[in-house]
Amino acid sequence: MENILLQLSNGVIDGPDDLMGIGECLNLLDDLEGKLESGGPRSRMIAKVRLIFKRLILEESPDRDGDWREIQRVLGLLQTGSLDDGMDDPMYGVEPPREAVPDDDDDFFASAQPLSDENETVLMEPSTPMRAAAPEKQGESEGFEVQDPELLKDFVEESKEHLSSIELNMLALETDPNDNEAINAVFRPFHSIKGVAGFLNLTEIHHLSHEVENLLDAARSGKLAVTDSVIDIVLTATDILKALLQELEQDGEPSSQTHPIVLTFLERVKNFSGDAEQDENLPVRKIGQILVEHGVLDSDTVEDAAEKSRASGQKLGETLISEGTASPREVSKALREQRHSMESASSVRIDTHKLDNLVDMVGELVIAQSMVLQNPEILGIKDQKLQKDSVQLNRITAELQRISMSMRMVPIKSTFQKMIRLVRDLAKKSGKEVTLLMKGEETEIDRNMVEEIYEPLVHMIRNSVDHGIETPDEREKAGKDPVGTVEIAAEQKGGNIVIDIQDDGRGLNVEKIRSKAIERGIISPADVLDERAVFELIFHPGFSTRDKVTEVSGRGVGMDVVKKCVERLRGKMEIASQLGRGSYFQMKLPLTMAIIDGMVIQIGQERFIVPTIALKESLRPAQDSYFTIQGRGEVVKVREALMPLVRLHSFFNEEPRYRNPWEGLLLVVSEGKHSYCLLADEIVGRQEVVIKSLGGLFRQLPGISGGAILGDGKVALIIDVKGIISLYEESVK
Repeated sequence: MENILLQLSNGVIDGPDDLMGIGECLNLLDDLEGKLESGGPRSRMIAKVRLIFKRLILEESPDRDGDWREIQRVLGLLQTGSLDDGMDDPMYGVEPPREAVPDDDDDFFASAQPLSDENETVLMEPSTPMRAAAPEKQGESEGFEVQDPELLKDFVEESKEHLSSIELNMLALETDPNDNEAINAVFRPFHSIKGVAGFLNLTEIHHLSHEVENLLDAARSGKLAVTDSVIDIVLTATDILKALLQELEQDGEPSSQTHPIVLTFLERVKNFSGDAEQDENLPVRKIGQILVEHGVLDSDTVEDAAEKSRASGQKLGETLISEGTASPREVSKALREQRHSMESASSVRIDTHKLDNLVDMVGELVIAQSMVLQNPEILGIKDQKLQKDSVQLNRITAELQRISMSMRMVPIKSTFQKMIRLVRDLAKKSGKEVTLLMKGEETEIDRNMVEEIYEPLVHMIRNSVDHGIETPDEREKAGKDPVGTVEIAAEQKGGNIVIDIQDDGRGLNVEKIRSKAIERGIISPADVLDERAVFELIFHPGFSTRDKVTEVSGRGVGMDVVKKCVERLRGKMEIASQLGRGSYFQMKLPLTMAIIDGMVIQIGQERFIVPTIALKESLRPAQDSYFTIQGRGEVVKVREALMPLVRLHSFFNEEPRYRNPWEGLLLVVSEGKHSYCLLADEIVGRQEVVIKSLGGLFRQLPGISGGAILGDGKVALIIDVKGIISLYEESVK
């Protein structure tokens, strides 16, 4: 407790405002009081310290520093055993027991003494008295009615973070059930949630956390083995707690009725003996397997080391290091990959609306600065100091914009790690053995994008496990490892994030997809489609090759959702597959939805912006490179390849300066596996622009994805290349 107090008061953890840290202290006070004589001097001191903690939580303390010092002073007296020396103080006079703490504690608070300086006197104003509600059961921490919505909001947010940590560490326990550090890492969050929930009188959350805490305590002490049954119980508890927290967040106050699911679960935990039949274990990647996959060791070396480690009682990693077969760095890296451990980072919790407003205002600042510096009156001034100051202002605003945008960026790790449990649950339901591999978890993406891509990822992982991965028997007959593999990877390429999802399952069956599409009337038997076009059919609403609807999939709802979501995010979707070997899906998305890097082009009197993500090159063709082909319309020959010519001015009803392609400028863009040439008058320049919505009326305008304010204050429309190509394809049919 002293360690926690020092970290809290010195701001090492989250500072004195850390609700969970104080909740941990309240838990420890309960544990300590249970070991002391009821109604004794030490017990009365603890009751008083508890009141100070409550005053700190409720922000009713007129002198927070003084309160912290007083708590530390009392703890020092308890530690040194010099309690009798301080009992002459009126605050330690004859006091009623904890259950009957008086409302008026003015004498106690006024007599608090500082720890640091004997000559310093701290005078504290009496606080608003608090009445403790009687606990429901003997031994429970006392609670009271909470009326502060901010306090509940903090509790909900911090509890959600704790539950995410619990899920991650529980899944790590599956790889090593004897990892005491992981067990403690699960026990502590439940302990903290229990303490604060008891203080806030959230009885359901308090009881549930308390029972799971007891279960984990038995595992910590070695009385209970961590089996799949234990892991399932803890994961079920996190699901129930998430639902209770969501309800608390929506209603703003705890429910007055106990949920039946909570009662059922509590009964299940209380009656849990640890002798239940173990669920089928989900195979996990061993350290040796990871080292072999990375090319650090061969399989024979790993097997020899495994035999030696079993004989000596050492862990495999220890044996490899002691023999010099693998370096500590290589073993450590393999352990991190195996356990998917979360790295902690110093952070400040900021309301997302405030952050979005900040980013918007920085964008407006950049626009305003550009408008001022491009004002003809300013451009006419030849003063060198003004020019230097303008360059410095440009540098500062550009850096400010970069920093503000980076504040919105978060690692995609948290989204990826949610897939671990999804794969685990899906594998159990479908009777398969599946390992999930993750790469590039540290890749950063806009916070808003993270929320948007979660649902598509869930659908795609679900399809890979249910449709792609075969059962162990089927895989063995096909000469495969009985354990299937699903891999998700992320990397940043330019201004985009590329997310790959692949599996080593049965792959996409072109003939089956085609026959199902004909059966459902999506295509006709006479239609001739290449492999890529057939793969695209799986994105059609209601399409499914599953003959039987299962609990996991088969309803035809999923891939159409993926496609719509990716297109809404201005991204692309690519598919590749080999029958019997597996499937590969790639999502290519912009890193952020707020700013794009674009090429400003001129068409007639108007300027437009083409996202550079879509551009391959720009050129002015020779006159003899232009052709018209019957059935295909206008084409331009670019390096021996014929590309369709798309006249942008015809879509935007603008009169161009140049109608002949060899007089204007061509922008080569790619859509799918094909390339097109967009005809414009000229390129004005390249610029990063802040995307502005066109409002509800023009939100679905074909070929346009938004607008941007240029440096001169005029608006330029942002071209949606995919939409323009779709309009072009329709016009030439």
